[in-house]
Amino acid sequence: MFCYLFEAKSIQSYLFRNGKLKDVIAASERLDRLVDSSESSVLHYVLNNAGLISDLLSPDMEEKAGLIRFLRCKGGAFYAYCAEEAPLVQLRSLWTLSIQQLFPTLEFTDALTEAPSLREAVSAGHKQLAADRNAPVIKLPFASAITSRYQRTGAVRVPVIEDAKRASLKSELEDDTFDLDTSLHRQAYQVIGLRNTSPLQQRFTPTGHDEIYYPINIEEDFAFSASGVIGDNSDAAKDIALIHIDGNGLGILLMAMRDALEGKTDEEYRKGFRLFSESLGEATIQAAREATAVVYEHGRYNKDGKTYLPMRPLVLGGDDLTLLCRADLALEYSRVFCQTFKKASEQCLKPLFRQYLKKTSLKPFLTASGGVLFHKAGHPFTHSHHLVESLCDAAKKLTKSVNETDKQVGPAALAIFRLSNAVSDDFEQLHKQTYQFDLDNKRSIAYAQSAFFVEPQGQRGSLELLQRLAKCCRQRGAVMPMNRWRQMATWLSQGNFAEADRLYERAMSLTTQPMLREELEEMLRAFAPEGKATGWFWHKEKGVSESIIGDLLIVDHFRPVEAPVSKEAEL
Repeated sequence: MFCYLFEAKSIQSYLFRNGKLKDVIAASERLDRLVDSSESSVLHYVLNNAGLISDLLSPDMEEKAGLIRFLRCKGGAFYAYCAEEAPLVQLRSLWTLSIQQLFPTLEFTDALTEAPSLREAVSAGHKQLAADRNAPVIKLPFASAITSRYQRTGAVRVPVIEDAKRASLKSELEDDTFDLDTSLHRQAYQVIGLRNTSPLQQRFTPTGHDEIYYPINIEEDFAFSASGVIGDNSDAAKDIALIHIDGNGLGILLMAMRDALEGKTDEEYRKGFRLFSESLGEATIQAAREATAVVYEHGRYNKDGKTYLPMRPLVLGGDDLTLLCRADLALEYSRVFCQTFKKASEQCLKPLFRQYLKKTSLKPFLTASGGVLFHKAGHPFTHSHHLVESLCDAAKKLTKSVNETDKQVGPAALAIFRLSNAVSDDFEQLHKQTYQFDLDNKRSIAYAQSAFFVEPQGQRGSLELLQRLAKCCRQRGAVMPMNRWRQMATWLSQGNFAEADRLYERAMSLTTQPMLREELEEMLRAFAPEGKATGWFWHKEKGVSESIIGDLLIVDHFRPVEAPVSKEAEL
């Protein structure tokens, strides 16, 4: 049995490579067409033009000589096998050539293996992929010492063709040159027709709302705030959120599948993993559509006679999701996606569990954790994607913290952060710089946790509870109004713990509503480790205290609008 494995690597880095949103959008649309079990995918075009027979579009195709079968074909990766070597050699040659022509600097790994069984061939292929990741690869066109380079990426400059020019402003052209990838993105931007529908956009669009458009020009087309909303919530104008969410427990489920298919025929092995790939993709699409329906309900607006949503899909493949969203709707979008993904995965994976995983102790669903990064619309996206991935890692760390073993699927979690300066630090370093301040007696305090469970986990605090706490503090007659928390944050940033504590204690002592005080204290205790609550802060580790003031201020500032926006509201 011969097996060919292909995986595109560092997709997020490739998307945000030059920092221009126009190119990010074009790259995302192009990459979305790369690998998929549809007629519009690049993979289908390569197979079709090479005259190769495959089950890409018809998984139940009958066996025949030279037939290429697929175990996986989603999310920038595919695994294919064939009883003969020649078809896979031809596929590999034409496929890698196509990748280098369409996406010159995209990193990828591939492997062609042979083994007595499909399981052994796939296992050998994974080992080769791991080795291939460490092998240096020269990308063409090669940038020598005397080569002129495009200043945004450092890659070789190439002449800009006419289609790319039409998609660019004069100020963007450097002597009529781009690097090759940017030139290809601009051609796609002009030729594909990104203002109209696309397969990527359709997978986000809620069922029954086909006539929906997504902005491609942030400055001209994007509605940063709800029409007609006035007051303190309008401060969020010109802020935008970058959301990146990734599934939990995928590796655990894959290992369980391999164990369950031990000793099975190649056909059963293929069907099992193909079913898993398709089911996972369907669950992710359902969750994305349900979350997008929230944006449709609260944020749709009309421009030039078309209904737009204040969000821009970037990635939706496998169990990954990345998009730009109006800042005040981002937390609600992320929360709904995580909750729906859990339910949708349970529903979509039912056939898989019924056929292959009935005897395992695994929970019959997957969860998702991610990061939500708030920043100004003009912030360079080159740095943003690194930071939002670090936020996602922080959320996943919280997810795993409640697992008793490494074979459990943990609860959904989200990490949030508001970025004010252009930085390239990872999240842990940036969190310390932004929220952790030195006090006297060699102590310090971090006044933000950043990562929270989406839903309550026993007595532990959650994003839902944090939002409820913010709502309580906004009400008239609140024990601790939001402006009092802001004053405390200011004192803490100056290293004055005593004054911050005095503000809190004074508010507690002056309240005439003991029930509201008890409710506030109970909510604050939920965020502290068990037995360590001391009011508005708690001891995290030796010499370091922690609070949620910073998180509370973010949630309050970017709270969702209270009422739906009229469909006829003009931008």
